[in-house]
Amino acid sequence: MKQRTFLAVIFMAAFLFLAAGISQLAVTDPVESNYALTALEMVRSGDWLSPQIYGTYWYDKPIFLYWLLSLSYSLLGTTDLAARLPAVLFGAASCTLAAWFALRQTGRRLTAILFAAMTGTSLIGWFISRSVITDQPLYFFSGATLFFAYIGLTEGKKSYVTAAYVMAAGAVLTKGPVGLVLPGLFLLLFIAIQRRSDYLKRLFPPVGIVLFLLLCLSWYGPMYNRHGMDFIDGLLGFNNVVRATVSEHPEYDVWYYYIVLVPVSLLPWTGPCLYGLWRRRSHHDEYVFMALWALGTILFYSLMATKYPTYAYIANWPLLYLGACTMQDWLDEDARYAWLAALIPASLYGLLFASLTAFTGKTPFPVPSLLLLTVFLIIMAILTWLAWWQKAYLALPFFLVTATAVTYLIVTFQVLVPFYQYRSAQTLTSLANQGPVYFFEEYRTSYPYYTGQPAYWTAPADYDESARLQRDAVWAKKHVYPTEAEAQVLTRLTQHQSLTIVVPEGKYKDYKASKFFNLTHETGQSGPYHVFKPIP
Repeated sequence: MKQRTFLAVIFMAAFLFLAAGISQLAVTDPVESNYALTALEMVRSGDWLSPQIYGTYWYDKPIFLYWLLSLSYSLLGTTDLAARLPAVLFGAASCTLAAWFALRQTGRRLTAILFAAMTGTSLIGWFISRSVITDQPLYFFSGATLFFAYIGLTEGKKSYVTAAYVMAAGAVLTKGPVGLVLPGLFLLLFIAIQRRSDYLKRLFPPVGIVLFLLLCLSWYGPMYNRHGMDFIDGLLGFNNVVRATVSEHPEYDVWYYYIVLVPVSLLPWTGPCLYGLWRRRSHHDEYVFMALWALGTILFYSLMATKYPTYAYIANWPLLYLGACTMQDWLDEDARYAWLAALIPASLYGLLFASLTAFTGKTPFPVPSLLLLTVFLIIMAILTWLAWWQKAYLALPFFLVTATAVTYLIVTFQVLVPFYQYRSAQTLTSLANQGPVYFFEEYRTSYPYYTGQPAYWTAPADYDESARLQRDAVWAKKHVYPTEAEAQVLTRLTQHQSLTIVVPEGKYKDYKASKFFNLTHETGQSGPYHVFKPIP
């Protein structure tokens, strides 16, 4: 099979796997709906330059994901499939890039398949490749930047370094300056550690730099021309500098956050990845580069004040590569006991999913029986350990990949479909033609996204979200949704105007203590939302 055909098969297999069930996964709050609604408003307004939400320009992220979503909506309509398709495409592209790099570096198709399969079935890779957020395009562009740059520097191939600058432009258009700063930092440290002045000379090809500037300025230039310092202060100031220096979620601002999170995000491949990071250590270019990339990412984001589960995602690229190469070594060496480093974490991961059947009756959303999943995982565990006992080591990666992939498929349809519905306001669409809708203390952007109708946030006059969350008041600037003060809503209620107040489950106690409560009556409950109407 030719390499091009081989990679096409990898892409199609990854795409079909990641796309399974996405048309049934509702857009959730509070993160996905912001991206989805912004892109939808760009399509409706005809302005594909300036991101806007609730009719207001905002500069939370650069343009690339919004362009992807806008194009998807234009082609497929406003559907859940259209919202999630860009992430799936970049997830499949990431698996293909992994296979290409591994094949080029090792010449082993099995290693390429392992790296691709591990990329698509790692916990965070599978999850983010189906999410309406910026992180999967960023993962692809960041990985391509560093893979291409590594090849270009170590092999003296200028075209690859130039391609790295093009990929870095994609990252900057997706996430901002970090798309260049982080890869650039790693490359400079790599050159310094290896003491290769010739690598430094190769790092700055004029054509690559010009292409990078042209691509980035194609959007950043017109945005600055139209919006001036509001754009600079919003994107670079608030959404970069403030995030780095002021924690949005102070409870997560602990030094060990990513040290714990990254190994968990690699499951079920944590064992071989960490084993490979330790056992393959050397002064060779490839190992130094991969270790610097992985550990540097974790350190970089550990120093940031705001911490999100997805920030250190790009650290998985080199760890998964080292893990794939390590498993190839085990196969070559018939390393019987080394395989335990893969089997034990994977078995515990499978046990976690198998135990879900004990909790299906305790979830706040309907989940069908997961007995089939439990039985399947027990059978796969028996087959896997039997293969290990019989020294059929080549079967072990196949069993691990199959068990993980099928588990994810079952979980998608039986758990994630109702869970995403629970985390979305899609179920409230029937309220759209019953007067204005107010969300009490917690706004749900998925409501205007699905209904096309405005909704308002309201709360008691003395409500202080920043104080309750124990975070800096600067984060109040993040909220640009429509609001209406307590006094105005109370006036509407006393005048018996037709309106609806939606109270999330977690805010029900606050609502009962508010001035709104005695002027309204509960008319029903939809998922985690209590619905109140004015007393006649």
